[in-house]
Amino acid sequence: EVTRAPDPDLALRHLAGFIAAIGARSSFLSLLAENPATLRVLVRLFGSSQFLSQILIRHPEMLDSLVRADLVRLEVPKAALVAELTSLIRGTESYEGRLDALRRFRHEQFLRIGINDLDNLLPFHVVSSQLSDLADVCLDAAWRVAEEETCRRYGIEVVPGRFAVVGLGKLGARELTYNSDLDLIFVYVASVAEAGPVSVHEFFTKLAQTLMTTLQVQTREGRMYSIDTRLRPSGSQGPLVSSLESFARYHAESAQLWERQAMIKARGVAGEAALLGEVEAIIERFVYARPLRDDEVAEIHRLRMRLEHELAGDERDEFNIKTGRGGLLDIEFMVQMKQLRHGTDVPSVRRRATRHALMALAAAGVVEPDQAATLEQSYAFLRALTNRLRIERDQPVESLEREGERLPALARRLGYAGSNDAVARDLLADYGRHRERVRGLYVTWFGAEA
Repeated sequence: EVTRAPDPDLALRHLAGFIAAIGARSSFLSLLAENPATLRVLVRLFGSSQFLSQILIRHPEMLDSLVRADLVRLEVPKAALVAELTSLIRGTESYEGRLDALRRFRHEQFLRIGINDLDNLLPFHVVSSQLSDLADVCLDAAWRVAEEETCRRYGIEVVPGRFAVVGLGKLGARELTYNSDLDLIFVYVASVAEAGPVSVHEFFTKLAQTLMTTLQVQTREGRMYSIDTRLRPSGSQGPLVSSLESFARYHAESAQLWERQAMIKARGVAGEAALLGEVEAIIERFVYARPLRDDEVAEIHRLRMRLEHELAGDERDEFNIKTGRGGLLDIEFMVQMKQLRHGTDVPSVRRRATRHALMALAAAGVVEPDQAATLEQSYAFLRALTNRLRIERDQPVESLEREGERLPALARRLGYAGSNDAVARDLLADYGRHRERVRGLYVTWFGAEA
């Protein structure tokens, strides 16, 4: 089995670490001996992902997840995730204990999703949906834990208003991959003038800070997610939380074109349901207030070229599959430009996810169906490639080496077969074909050289 792993040497190292971790517990070895399919999955995991392997080595009891059909289901409904996590948190009383419970839950669910992903049982968009559902559930639970902790600190029994957490980027569009940051905005509505010893604004600022700590702090069980709040009104210079009134005023008077782009993907992810609806309505009015002018289309193109120049560089040693030529940002900017150009008059194209927006644009006759199909195929390839890069180490990797010893293992994680040289060559050839197809359509859609 080991010789068939994407990276046999890595598989051996992790297998040795796992055996050392289980020690004299013969029940685990018996379990593997009696379940050859489980052993195959385990070896593939150990030969593909360092971070998932480390989860299992630290928690060998999670081996049950590889055997029990109810734990390794391809897709787990969001309601089932909520029920399980709620039960885990209710079983712990301290804030610190709840932090660990959140992390253990997240790790076990990551293991489930990753195992099915590495077994090529899930298309990329299902992986993204499962990772996004998991983040939603963890965020909602973390908000409730943080709210209780903030009230306890200030000696307050009743929350002084309503609170909403808005997700942007991959979280908002339900396009998460492994090690995605969570882009968040916090909005509140006060119900009283003061919250005990502090103002209402101070209370909700502390709540947001406690929520971020709940998600980001390193405990003995590790961490959950990195949080990015730079897309909030006025960016890093603005307050961490906004009142609903100031949030609406900012987007009516001060927001810029790039913020219209960013807000296409905005979605309420945690907090009071009615307030989430109000915030989403403000955002939709802002994003689709009017069609883009020609000079604004040119501005979006200039921003895309600047990002390529500043973030991807010359790509002589490695390709950047997100910001480089023909990368994911090409597709996202193309789709967002068309949405902002036509979404005012064609509401059906107001979709958060790039894949769904492409299909809607084609269905509405805004783009040619064959061009949409080409972009959808390339988008699927690039997203699958991103997943396979990030699943190895749970790091925000977006670079594809032109050559190197890690390239064949990456190709095998994607399902390529053959010698090391052959799979590396085939992967790079496919990537090159997709990036040129994407860039060709980008030039056509923007009517500009790139």
